[in-house]
Parts: sequence; structure tokens; C-alpha cells
Amino acid sequence: MPDLTVKKFFEAKKESLKLSLVAGASGLDRTIKRAVLQRPSFLFAGYSENFAKKRLQILGKSEMSFLESQSREKAESIFANFAEYPIPAIIISRGIAPNDYMVHISEKKCVPLFVSGLSTDELFSQITVYFDLVFSPQIMIHATMMDVYGVGILYTGRAGIGKSECALDLVERGHRLIADDVVTLQKRAGEVLIATSVPGAGHHIEIRGVGIVDIERLFGVRAIRMQKRIEIEVHLELWDRLKDYERLGIDETLTTFLGVEIPKTTIPISSGKNITAISEVIAMSHMLKVYGHHPAREFVTRMQEMMKRKESVNQYLESDYE
Repeated sequence: MPDLTVKKFFEAKKESLKLSLVAGASGLDRTIKRAVLQRPSFLFAGYSENFAKKRLQILGKSEMSFLESQSREKAESIFANFAEYPIPAIIISRGIAPNDYMVHISEKKCVPLFVSGLSTDELFSQITVYFDLVFSPQIMIHATMMDVYGVGILYTGRAGIGKSECALDLVERGHRLIADDVVTLQKRAGEVLIATSVPGAGHHIEIRGVGIVDIERLFGVRAIRMQKRIEIEVHLELWDRLKDYERLGIDETLTTFLGVEIPKTTIPISSGKNITAISEVIAMSHMLKVYGHHPAREFVTRMQEMMKRKESVNQYLESDYE
């Protein structure tokens, strides 16, 4: 999990969250270690068991109204106790101005105190999405990532097998490139794998014998995507006549990245095989499965029904002497 300081968070989300730093600038180097937000309502009411002190704290209208309802001495005591915990920072929503004692205590305890112009719900929503992006586990693998008919296909295989050439052919046919050679995989909430290119690499493809090809400049922005959900892995390997490859496609092979399972299809490479057309078929077949149609299984079911009907007819004819 990466280190996210309050300063980095403030710089990244200052504009979108309408944040302003009110006090505690000396504590901006504090680290946010939990990708979850906390409202300290129970702590303010006196219940401190299991208080999530390592989370970013949000004070909404309810918490601020509660403090206002207390005497000055009591409210100051509650907030001072709150600031004693090693909390990363405090954000007050709805643009509510903090009381002078809150500013004083936050400055004294070096706890960054922010005010946001957004509502509490908007704060939770936007910060949760940001935390999901920052704290999500990720890896980098040698692969090529394409968007084919809206289906995210991750091409894997040894170097020189033809992943980049396949990607270039797909781009020429109107599909979109996400990344080539090195792909960053990130696990998002909901068991979703997202693929992006390595920062700085851009949308380039290396074609052996030709060199580096800039897809965006050659084919335009419609030929690229910044990120895409991975839905299928297509593994390319040289044809092995001794290996038993899938013929019907009834049983799905699964592969796992960062604990997320996705379907895997192995394509044996041989002279004259059109991997681009096969890729388009894989993408369309996947969409059929998403809509509840499994072509291979339906084909087998139809064949079994035809054989059963033929057997019934044969049995009838055997006993028909008219």
C-alpha cells in the first residue's frame, strides 16, 4: 500500500473537493493509512471503544451541531480529546466555519484542519473513489492490452510471439489500444481489474524490424484508451502438435491476477492463422456469454437433442410394418 501524506491528498484534491486549509499546516506530513473515512459521532458522544483513529475524519452538520449544543468548556474538551488521537486530518463539510477553539487546538496538536464546500455525502463519494484508485493493489506485467468491440482483452505470451503485431492489426480495423509491452494491472473495488499503460510510455507499439510506432499520432485519439477493464486473457503460444488444445470451448479456463479470476483462452500460433479475426470472434463470443448465451454449450445441447430425436424416429420405424 503506497504512502499517502495529507499534503499529497490536499494537493491532489484541493480543487475538486473545494478544500481550504484552516489550521495545522505543520502536520501535513501525516500519513493516511486507511482507505476508509470516519465520522467521529460516537466519540463525541463519549463512546471511544473501537474508534478508527487512523482514518481521515469528516465532521458534518450533525457533528458540528452537536458541538454547538454543548457548553463552550464541554465542546472544547470533546474536541481536545478528539485531537489527541493520531488522526491524519479533519475535514469539515458544507463550508461550515470552525470555532476558534477548534482552530487553536488543531494548530497546537499539529492536526490539519480543512473546510470543504461540498456536502458530507459528496465528500464521502469523491474521496472514496480517490482512495480506491490510490490504495488499490497493482502489478506490472509483460503483455498487450486492447479494447475489442468494447471487451478488454489482455494478450500474454513470450516476447516476439506477435502480441504487438496483433494489436497493430486490430487498431487498423478500428479497435483501441490501451498499452503495449508493459501493462499496469490494478484491482479496484468489486473484484474488477483495470489495465493502464506505464506512466510516460504513452500509446506506443514496438514492431520488430520497424521500431516504435506512435499509435495516437498515426491513427488519432479514437485508436486509444487511457484505461480498460480486463475481461479476458488471450494467451498466445507456438503450436505444439503434442498438446491437446480446446476444440469445443465448453469448459472455461480461468486465470487469476491480484486475486481476481478472469476467463483465459490459449491460441496456438501457426503459419496463416488470423489472430486478429480470432480476437474479434473471442470478443463477440464473450458478449454473447454476458447476455446469457453460450454458443458451444448451446451447440452441444442442440446436437444431443437431434441425436435423441433421431433415435426415437429409428425406434418407431423399426416397429412400423405398414
